[in-house]
Amino acid sequence: MTPRNHDPNVQLGRPFPFEWTLPYDDYSFSRRLYELVHDWGIPTETEISFLEQYINKPGARIFDMACGGGRHALALAERGHEVAAVDIGPYPIDLAGERARAKNLQINLHCENILNTAFQNEFDLAYLICGQMGHFSPADNQRIFTLAFRALKENGIFIIHLSRLEDGDRHNRTMWYREKSPLYFEQESLVHREQYYFAEERVKTVRDFAINSVTRDFRWFGISEKEYGPEEMTTMAERSGFATGELFGGYGHESYDPKGTALIMVFSKESRN
Repeated sequence: MTPRNHDPNVQLGRPFPFEWTLPYDDYSFSRRLYELVHDWGIPTETEISFLEQYINKPGARIFDMACGGGRHALALAERGHEVAAVDIGPYPIDLAGERARAKNLQINLHCENILNTAFQNEFDLAYLICGQMGHFSPADNQRIFTLAFRALKENGIFIIHLSRLEDGDRHNRTMWYREKSPLYFEQESLVHREQYYFAEERVKTVRDFAINSVTRDFRWFGISEKEYGPEEMTTMAERSGFATGELFGGYGHESYDPKGTALIMVFSKESRN
């Protein structure tokens, strides 16, 4: 298949980590992406039980920093908490709103990039879980820690959850594949994928050249994911003012294993009095 309007002389060099991103703020793309990845099999109750252990009062004010379709925000609102939830994807935000209305729940939903939020001393708990921080660069994650610190009240808690890269992520490789479900366009695409692994930074970068199977339109897409360690997260947290946090390897308070699948950390904004 030859893509329409393709210039065969255009060649892209090796990408840089976090050079490329996905059009999360496009409504149609955010719908297709959500439908592909919204349920990765982790029970909501397991995560909510963990979060609630760090809420020391009923009706706490909570900040969900990447809410998706709202499964955590809705569960916490059902338990009587006051929740503000942010997501860059317009479709997931609309879906979260529909679900909240269906359950007669009040959730303060914001469709915007988390890096543009400006809450001040409002929340008892903030969280960014399900591996989301791995898709932000170190510079952006430092900003996220600062934004979370500002958003929390004194003695507020910030909880993060990052995932470990899989063995197959640590290689350079290329491949062609045909989408089983549409992602990049409304119709299925033929995709040429380039995967790069930057060992020193522990970053996997994927760059996809997608060709619409019907219109033959084409477009480049890309995304990076970094494997952060507890030392990096602790340094960022302390730079933003947080106290040294607790460290776990799972929502059951399992001990952290550098070769395990999860890194969960809990930081506090301690009183300055």
